[in-house]
Amino acid sequence: MADHSSDHSTRNDSATAYWQRQRCLIAGGTNGFGLVLAKTLSRYGATVMLLGRSADGVRNAIALCESVARTTTESPQQILGLTADLNQTGEGERVVAHCLQKLGGCDSFFFCIGQSSRSSILKIAPKEIRSSIEANLMTAVEITQAVADPVCRAHGHLVFISSLAGKFVTPAMGNYAIGKSSLAAFVEAVRLEAKPLGGHVLLVSPGPIARNTSREPTSSFNRYDGDVVECGLPESAKQPGGGASLRLLDATRLAQEVLLACEKQDPELVRPKKAMLLAGLIEWFPSWGRRILRQYTSGENRSTDDK
Repeated sequence: MADHSSDHSTRNDSATAYWQRQRCLIAGGTNGFGLVLAKTLSRYGATVMLLGRSADGVRNAIALCESVARTTTESPQQILGLTADLNQTGEGERVVAHCLQKLGGCDSFFFCIGQSSRSSILKIAPKEIRSSIEANLMTAVEITQAVADPVCRAHGHLVFISSLAGKFVTPAMGNYAIGKSSLAAFVEAVRLEAKPLGGHVLLVSPGPIARNTSREPTSSFNRYDGDVVECGLPESAKQPGGGASLRLLDATRLAQEVLLACEKQDPELVRPKKAMLLAGLIEWFPSWGRRILRQYTSGENRSTDDK
């Protein structure tokens, strides 16, 4: 009988050896999946700089990462933070300059910023589409341009957390899909230029991620209430993925998979795996693939948590 606990320990030891002392900048590392990723890197011994919009959020995230680092690693490491709004011109360059000054370089960059929404694409104002592009794409542009050179020189990783919405357009998710598909195109363009310079680029496209239920009630979907009322959408649109039939992803496991994909130099990570197969099916057999997609997004099977 296989010793799965031994295999898990071996994988963790390997990850610790790989990430220990690596200097990592995490945009959006103070909450949600970005914070889970930051804590995982801290557990593996990486030196981490967290970027968030709230000073209180940055301080709280630093404390959480330091707590994890103290209990799992013996070597000293830095956990630093910085507040910035990447929607503002010049902030991306300022963040990277601060990171290079404090850490002496940057080996890997993780972009974990985005803004979901629910919409009827024929009813929302054009400014809402512009807002989605600004939140999901434009926040990545300047900071990526600033950090790409030091990361490529370090033969490190440029990692972008996107969404299945960047691959599929589903009911009530059109505006979010516009923002995330724009990010996916940007990432592919970055890959073309970064790879010859020694940098690895990874695009992560996850489905809905389970919340930390100790901090947020699983029944709370209030952030989409206004969208649903304004656009006259069904109540199921408040659910994860707009009500798509998808099992919620475990955030900690996903973070481990992201870091493993970096080690393996994978160009893309899609979760759940069946979504990658469906994307290929739609590409080769558009009518058949979209018919299957509709079965998953009909709203008949609803999740009970959110990303």
